[in-house]
Amino acid sequence: MKLAIEFSLKEPEFPLDFRRTMLSFLKKCLTDANQGKFMDKYYGSGQEKDFTFSVFFVRPDFQRDRILLKQASGKLLFSCAEKFTGFLFFSAFLEQQKKPFPLEHGNYLTVQSVRKVMEPETRESRVMIKMLSPLCVREHTREGNRDQYYTYEDAGFEEKAEYVIRHKLIRAGFSEELSGTVHIAPVNCKRTVVEFYNRKIPCSLGYFLLEGDRAVLNHLLKAGICSRCSACRAWAARRPTCWARCCGRRR
Repeated sequence: MKLAIEFSLKEPEFPLDFRRTMLSFLKKCLTDANQGKFMDKYYGSGQEKDFTFSVFFVRPDFQRDRILLKQASGKLLFSCAEKFTGFLFFSAFLEQQKKPFPLEHGNYLTVQSVRKVMEPETRESRVMIKMLSPLCVREHTREGNRDQYYTYEDAGFEEKAEYVIRHKLIRAGFSEELSGTVHIAPVNCKRTVVEFYNRKIPCSLGYFLLEGDRAVLNHLLKAGICSRCSACRAWAARRPTCWARCCGRRR
């Protein structure tokens, strides 16, 4: 399920670490919905989350301490693979309509509308995708509790990305055989750095070729790809026009 949440702002600006802000907003939505009984299901157990989201602003101007906007509004796009999660968040977002959510510098966010968005499914085993949010590939080492991040420029990027994707699929209930069909390759990408909880994380943006079983691909397109999807990362959209160029035919 894919949802579009339109929101207004008191002032045309937004916190610089907007991912952290929107994550706090999601937690607020879950806390208020159904007496908060589903909060632990998504944020208290440490389990893999089957949703992802992106935030869009009109002509944002990134300053040292905030984001200046041309309009006092924005849009949150939320996507998930599981129907229960979709309907839960749909209801939670509706409950937040017209309720101000406090931000920095006396500003606040107010949900104005919530609607479902059409989700065409792919019928192919190879799709060209464009990342709507930076693609984060993380390798976590328990010893020392250290994280290493990979971008498309790094040696071993595809191997690490596929490992993370396959692990995510297995935890979502897919068999090792189906999970093993996934392959990802950068096509036209650039490196970017995102700030999240005062950490600067190297990521990748652009176009990637994604291959695998159709059920697996449709799950990834809804639930997100690679690491930290539920922290506003790695949401992909199909681009049929690129399919014709890379795979020899148009869908």
